[in-house]
Amino acid sequence: MLLNIDLPPEAPPPSAAPDAAGSPRREDGGDAPPAERRSSAAERPPLAGLPVLRLIRPLAVLALLAMLLGRMLAPAMVGLAVGIERAAHAVELAGAGASQLFAIGAIVVAMALIGAVVRSRVPYALRIAAIVAGSFVILVVLHATAGRVPDLFAALIGVSAAILALGSAWEALRVPFMRPVAAALGLVGASALVRLTGVLLAVVANDRGSKALASATSSVATAAFALDALAVLVATVALGARREARPRDAEQPRPRLVSPLSLAALASSLLVTRAALAGAADDASMLEALIRRALDRLLTRPAPVVPLSMQLFAAALSVVVVALALIAPPRLPVLGGALALLLVARSAPEVPLNALSLVIAALCVALAARDERGFWAAVLATEREGAASASRAPENRTSPGARQVDASDDTR
Repeated sequence: MLLNIDLPPEAPPPSAAPDAAGSPRREDGGDAPPAERRSSAAERPPLAGLPVLRLIRPLAVLALLAMLLGRMLAPAMVGLAVGIERAAHAVELAGAGASQLFAIGAIVVAMALIGAVVRSRVPYALRIAAIVAGSFVILVVLHATAGRVPDLFAALIGVSAAILALGSAWEALRVPFMRPVAAALGLVGASALVRLTGVLLAVVANDRGSKALASATSSVATAAFALDALAVLVATVALGARREARPRDAEQPRPRLVSPLSLAALASSLLVTRAALAGAADDASMLEALIRRALDRLLTRPAPVVPLSMQLFAAALSVVVVALALIAPPRLPVLGGALALLLVARSAPEVPLNALSLVIAALCVALAARDERGFWAAVLATEREGAASASRAPENRTSPGARQVDASDDTR
């Protein structure tokens, strides 16, 4: 608990007489002494959601484990080879355990984030959207722990999470260093809305047997895949965002399109995609077949009119970027966790846990962009420690009797 204690002003010494002209009284219409003047910002506590924001990165690690074990590996290992039934069952249990832990932690974190957003400087429309969409998604997730979620509710939580993501991204785009993460969030939200529209068209086309609606479904699914692939590429660029502290009024540097992390993500994804394409052959190894089956679980439905290699590459790149965002977050751990959560939810926002992941990512981005005091205090505190350690290093290397070199000396 943070306690804001205001110490009283130091009393003048006994020999000093108070200056009546220089200290007007409150009842005479004079200004209050400096110790009594408090701005509204000083009375406001530091970022109310900051303690819970520290849990975003561990929560994203659980989300990654649940996706890898429960959603990808466990179904892919079923019937893969003879003699791996025990290993497949162990992976399935591990995935179920990670999913349950993530569900419990995500519900608690989402409730805390909703309370933090309500008390923050986020616009009122976004606060209302956070309360309505977040509460609805939480209730559906609680229902999903006991039974199957109806299709209508699954579609509604996907739409609610996508709208909240779009609203948070729109607000966060005004903050320079938040733009890469906000752009990825907005693209994921737009892709979710377009994809759910394609699902609705596919259902109507199947009921009516309309070829025109089926063709429109393919077009809409292709547009959703384009937005989704662009979101993954923007998230890859966000990995190379600079981390230097700069004043608020200074021009923020643009994220580097090419960085070591971005190159590592692209190279790893190319290798995984090549192995997945080879996994469809009859003479493929067990590892290649496992990779192919696992990436197939991340492909979106309805299927877009896009080569399969591009779909596999987008799926592989999203998993690699999630892992790298947790290892080396682009700005702060909370932004790395939010980036990982929104990529986990990208391909299936109608799944309750994925919708909750998208809601948490949207609330984190909104808090980071609008609640300035506590977030910038955390930024400056983190980077002051780095600057202090960097300044101590030259002092340790310089001996007391070393020759002092002038700044204008070109031989330094």
